[in-house]
Amino acid sequence: MTQPAHLPESAKHLKAAKNALWERAKAGAVGGFAWEYTHLVDRYFEERILEAGPQPFAFTLAAVGGYGRGRLCPGSDIDILLICRRRIPKAAEKFIRDLLFPLWDLGFDLGHGVRTVSDCVSLAAKDYQVLASLLDARPLAGDAEVFHSFQNTFEKKVLRKQGKAFADSLHAHNKTRARQYGDASAMLEPELKNGLGGLRDGQQVFWLNRLMETTNTPPVFLPEELARLREDQAFLNRVRTALHLAAGRKTDRLFFDLQPQAARLMGFANQGDSPENTGRSVEFFLSRLHQAMTRIKAMREALFQERFFPPRAPAATPETHSIAACPEGLFFKAHTNATPQDVLDAFRESARTDLPLTWNARRIIRDNPGRFASRLIDRPETLTALVEIFLSANADTACDGLLETRILPAIFPEFGDVEHLIQFNDYHVHPVGRHTLATVTLLSSFLRDTGHWTEKTTRRISSPTNLVLAGFFHDLGKGEPNHSRTGAEIARDVLSRFGMSETDIDEIAFLVRHHLLIPKTATRRDLSDESVISELAATAGSPERLHMLYLLSIADSMATGPRAWNAWTRSLFEETYHKAINLLERGSLSKPDSAQRLVSARNRVIEACPDMDAEHVKSALEAMPPRAFLALDTETLAGHIKIANTLWREIAEDRIRKPSTIGGKSVCVLEAESGRVKGTYRLTIAALDRTGLFATIAGAISLHGMNILSAELFTWNDGTAIDVITVSAPPENLFAEEVWARVKRSIGYALTGKLDIAARLDRQRKSPLGKSRTGPKLRPMVTIDNQGSDFYTIIEVAATDRTGFLFDMAATLSANGISIHLAKITTISGRAADIFHVRSATGLKIMEKERIALLRDALLEAAEIS
Repeated sequence: MTQPAHLPESAKHLKAAKNALWERAKAGAVGGFAWEYTHLVDRYFEERILEAGPQPFAFTLAAVGGYGRGRLCPGSDIDILLICRRRIPKAAEKFIRDLLFPLWDLGFDLGHGVRTVSDCVSLAAKDYQVLASLLDARPLAGDAEVFHSFQNTFEKKVLRKQGKAFADSLHAHNKTRARQYGDASAMLEPELKNGLGGLRDGQQVFWLNRLMETTNTPPVFLPEELARLREDQAFLNRVRTALHLAAGRKTDRLFFDLQPQAARLMGFANQGDSPENTGRSVEFFLSRLHQAMTRIKAMREALFQERFFPPRAPAATPETHSIAACPEGLFFKAHTNATPQDVLDAFRESARTDLPLTWNARRIIRDNPGRFASRLIDRPETLTALVEIFLSANADTACDGLLETRILPAIFPEFGDVEHLIQFNDYHVHPVGRHTLATVTLLSSFLRDTGHWTEKTTRRISSPTNLVLAGFFHDLGKGEPNHSRTGAEIARDVLSRFGMSETDIDEIAFLVRHHLLIPKTATRRDLSDESVISELAATAGSPERLHMLYLLSIADSMATGPRAWNAWTRSLFEETYHKAINLLERGSLSKPDSAQRLVSARNRVIEACPDMDAEHVKSALEAMPPRAFLALDTETLAGHIKIANTLWREIAEDRIRKPSTIGGKSVCVLEAESGRVKGTYRLTIAALDRTGLFATIAGAISLHGMNILSAELFTWNDGTAIDVITVSAPPENLFAEEVWARVKRSIGYALTGKLDIAARLDRQRKSPLGKSRTGPKLRPMVTIDNQGSDFYTIIEVAATDRTGFLFDMAATLSANGISIHLAKITTISGRAADIFHVRSATGLKIMEKERIALLRDALLEAAEIS
C-alpha cells in the first residue's frame, strides 16, 4: 500500500517496524510476536499522543480485548477505549480522530469507544461482552487517576454485583460455541479462538478468577496451575499467529491446507521436507496443540463445575466408603492418603453416578499418576474394574476423567504411546486416545440400548467384556505399518500380564487383528462374488465372531468420523454382514450350483416380462454377461431388458434422421430412481458400448455437482452397455428431473465431440466457486491386486479428492486398454479412493509385470494434484 504523504512520524515508525516484524515472523520467528506487536502499537500511541500535544481534559487511553491482554496476532483487531472522568468534552472527538486516522490509512482493523467512567459501568452491567472486554483493560497513556477511578467503580458496581450473571452468560455462550465451533481439543481442523479448548476457554478462566478475587471467593487453582495455563495460552497464541501468516489473512480455523505452513512457522517442520516427513511433523505439531487445548478445556470446565455450575448430587450416596459426593462432584475422604484402590473406586462411582471427580480429587491423581498405577498395573482386579467402567451407562464421564488425570496411560503405557497420535488426514476426527474411548463407549451403548438398530446383533453377544476390550485395543498399534497385527500382539501381551484366560485373549486378539475385515470387504470388494463372502465367513469362522466384528466395525467407523460412517457405509456394512451370517448359519451359497441358478434366474426374468416378445427377452438374456444374474435381482434384470429395448429403438430412429456416420452414437437412455439409502439415487444408463464410455458418464455426473458412490458396469455381447450408478443427491435448489435431463444431454454431446468434458472439469476445478477445502494434499497411492478376486484385477487409487477425480482415473484406465466392470468409491487412510475391478480388452486379468508398472505410473501421474 502506498504510504500517504500526510502520515505523521509515529505512523511511519509503526509501519516500518510492523513490516520488519512481519518479515521476521514469516521466516519463523513467531515466538515473541504477540508481545512485540503489542509493544509496537503501544509505542505508536505514546508517540502519537505526544505529537498531538497537551489536551484540555483529563483522560485515560486504555487497550481492551486482545490488545489489552497483550496478545495481538497478525490479523487481530486493535481495540482502544478513551475514558473520561465525568463527561466527554468536544475536544475528545478531534483527539480520537488524530489517534486513529493514521492507523486507518495504514489498513489496521480498529475498534474504539469514547466513554465516561459511568458509561463504562452502565454498559458493562447490561452487555457482558463489554464487561469481558473491560476485564482486560490496560492503561496506555493519560491520567492515572482516571484509570484508577474507572477500576474502582467497575469493581464495586459491576464485578461484585454482576459476577454470577456474567458467569451465567458465559455458560450459555459456551453452549453456543459448542454447537457452532465444536470441541477444538478433539478436532483435526480446530477453531483456535472460539472452539472448546481454544483461547476463549483460557480467557474465561482468568476473567472468572478475577471475579473470585474481587468477591474473596476461595480459588480453585494453584498458582502453578495458572502458570501452566498461561503457557498453554501463549502456545495457542503462537499457533494463531502462524495461522494468520500462513493464510495471509485473519482466520481462526486451522484448515488442513494451512497446517504444513503453520507447522513450519512453529518450528515443527522444515521447508524442504518430503511430503511424508512433513505429514509426520504436522502430526507431532497437532498432538502438541491438542494436549494444550485439552488442558485448557479441562480447567475451564473444572472452574464452572466447582464454583458456578456444580453437577446435581446423586440420589444415593457412593457405594464405596472411601469416596464421598458433594455438589461439585466426587472426592476422596482421605484426601492426601488416597490409595490406588480408592482411585479405581472413584472412577467406578463416576461411571455409576455420572458425577465427575472434583478438581482437587483429579489433582491428587494427576500430580503423581505413576504412584497409583504402580499398584494397579498387571492386576486382574484392575482390568475387571476398568471393564465395569467401560460397560457402565455413564462410561463417557468416567473415561474423560481417566484421560485427564493421566491414570489410564499410566496403567497402560501402550495406550499412552499413541494417545495423542494424530493422523494428518481428514478421516479420523480425533486423536487415537479419544477415538479409542469413543469406540469403547459406543460399543457399551450398543450393548445397553434395547432400542438401538444394532439390538438384534447385540442380543447374540455372549461376551461383552471381550467386545469392549477389543474396542480398547483395536488401534493401539497405530503408527506401525500394519496396525491391526501390531494391535493384536499388544493385546496378547497386555492381557497376558493382567492374567486373562488364553481363550479370551485369543478372541480379543482375533477381533483386533481383523477389525477392518468388514469395512474393507464392504467398501472395496464385489459383494455379488460368492468367493468374497465365503472368504469373509471363513475368516470369521463362527457367527459369534462375525457378530462382534460387525459391531466393532460400526463403533470404530462411527468414532472415526463422517468420512468413515454415513448412511451409504452403513448399507454396505449391513449387506456384507447379512450375506456372511446367512452363509455361516444356513450353509453354502453355492447350492443350487451356479449353472442351475443361472437357468432359474433366466426363467424368473422371462416370467417378469409378460408384455414383451418372448424371443426378444430370450435373446437379451443370452446377451447379458453371467455376472448380471449374480449381482442383480429379477426385477432389475427385467428393467434392463426394457431399457435396452428403448435404447435400440431410439438408435434406429436416430439413424433414420441422421447420416449413418453419426446416427445412434449420441443416443443414451437414462432412468433414475431413489437409491436404497436416503439421499441417494440409482441411475441406470444405457448406451452403445465404446472406449471411455464410463469415463464420459462419470465426468458428466461430476460436472453437475454429484458424487458417485458406486458403479456396476454390464456390457452385453450385442454391444449394449448398461451402467448402474449410485450417486449423491443433486445440489440444493435443483429439481432432480432437470438434473437428469442435463446429465443425459451432456453424455450425448460428449459422445459426439460437442462437449470436452476434461476441459470443462479443468475449468470448474480452477474456478473460485468450484474450489473447496478437502483433506491434506498427500502423495497418491496406487495398488494393483490380482489375489483379491478370481476374475478381476482390483485397482485402488487413493489421493486427495478433487472435482472430476473419478473421471480422470476412468479415462486413464480406458486410455490404457482397461475395461472397468465394477467401481466403488470409498475412503482409504483419509483420502478419497476409487476402487476398480477391471480386465484387459481381451477379458483377462492384467498379469504382465511390465504392463502393471506402466499402468501404475499412468494412474499416479493422473492422480497428482496440479
